[in-house]
Amino acid sequence: MGPGGRRAALLLAAVISVNASYTVMIPFVPDLEHRVGAGPVVVALTFALFAGAKALSQPIGGWWVDRWRADRVAMLSMLTAAVGIALTALARDSLTLLGARVCWGIGEGLVSPALYAGMTALCRQHGISTSRMMGNFGSAAVAGFLLGPLVAGVAVPAGLTGLFFTGAVVTAATALGLVLAIPGPDSRETVQEREPDPKVAGTAPGSAPVRWWVWALLLGGLDMFTFLVYSALEPLLPVYLSTGAHTSARAAISAVFVAGLTVSGLAMWLLGRHTLPLRTLAAIGLAVTTVGLCAMAASAHFMAVGASFMVYMFGYATLFLTTRRGIVELKAATANDGKAFGLFGFVSDMGNVLGPLVGVALYEVSDRVPFLVLGAASGLVLLALAALGRRRDTLLGSASPERGAAAQPAGAAQDVGKTAVIPAAATVDPDNR
Repeated sequence: MGPGGRRAALLLAAVISVNASYTVMIPFVPDLEHRVGAGPVVVALTFALFAGAKALSQPIGGWWVDRWRADRVAMLSMLTAAVGIALTALARDSLTLLGARVCWGIGEGLVSPALYAGMTALCRQHGISTSRMMGNFGSAAVAGFLLGPLVAGVAVPAGLTGLFFTGAVVTAATALGLVLAIPGPDSRETVQEREPDPKVAGTAPGSAPVRWWVWALLLGGLDMFTFLVYSALEPLLPVYLSTGAHTSARAAISAVFVAGLTVSGLAMWLLGRHTLPLRTLAAIGLAVTTVGLCAMAASAHFMAVGASFMVYMFGYATLFLTTRRGIVELKAATANDGKAFGLFGFVSDMGNVLGPLVGVALYEVSDRVPFLVLGAASGLVLLALAALGRRRDTLLGSASPERGAAAQPAGAAQDVGKTAVIPAAATVDPDNR
């Protein structure tokens, strides 16, 4: 493994650590009642405040990355998360627990833009395919979601205190590893070199410039919809499966989610090695999610739901990869990498806040209605994407070398795809990193 591979491995380890934090607390929810006297409201706030702090901190983290250095921001942010984890281990009352979770969420929100900015710098410096690296990122994210409950379940005898103190130490070590993983400022590359060149931007006559934040919002909006649907299913599927389970409902629920997340992780890894145009990826993702969601309404039997959920999770993985490749390949964001990633992450995370509320509200109507409504919504988004693509010629699929290309010698063989995220009428094109 070369220097680029070692750095990438450290970066992916941080992604696993960050995403495991979302789920590691779940097995310890029953302990909170006895440990800190947490009732239902406190338990809900324990998760809601963490998610809210993480979402709100991402734009701040993006601004910080652009003003300083991604490697230093990543290190300090992960150390902040480590402090929050340690405080969670020490908490013996509700107020301390909630404050610790806010601190934890702030640290993980600040680090997210630094990880993405660090990834683009790493791909640029070592000539790594951005598409492949993003596929690895997605697989690492899913691995983190699976690892959280698994580690927590195995470590139950150690208790919340022992597990979270260990987690704080691991997080602090990861923070130091990020300094080695993320390249420092490259003196050979100036901001002027990274700004879009209006001579090659392909501005259409009479068209207005498209700002980086417009595309960050659009891509973030698509990602928010993706997360909204998935987070709506998290409370829906367990209840739905319990109505059709002929065996243990808990076993059926676990099997369905593990199978779906496994498909998602494998799909991201595979799709990262096939650089399809982003508009094509988005269309495939929305079409597959529509089919998977509508199929769930056919039967509550866990085999039928499991098969439908795996189909849906393939579409989810495709959309997850599409939006992140899009924001990475956005040349308009290259002079504002951090702010673009921060704004994207903030909008995206709103889906995790709204999803459970939407899912539960729909389930009050009927146990099958939520899947049909969510599937129809995916279909409408697909139609809107197709209509906008016809109107503007391209939305996510203009051909252009990927970001990883510039880091390779002229004439060298490349395995990267040719995709873009800017319409032909816009004033910017994808960066050749």
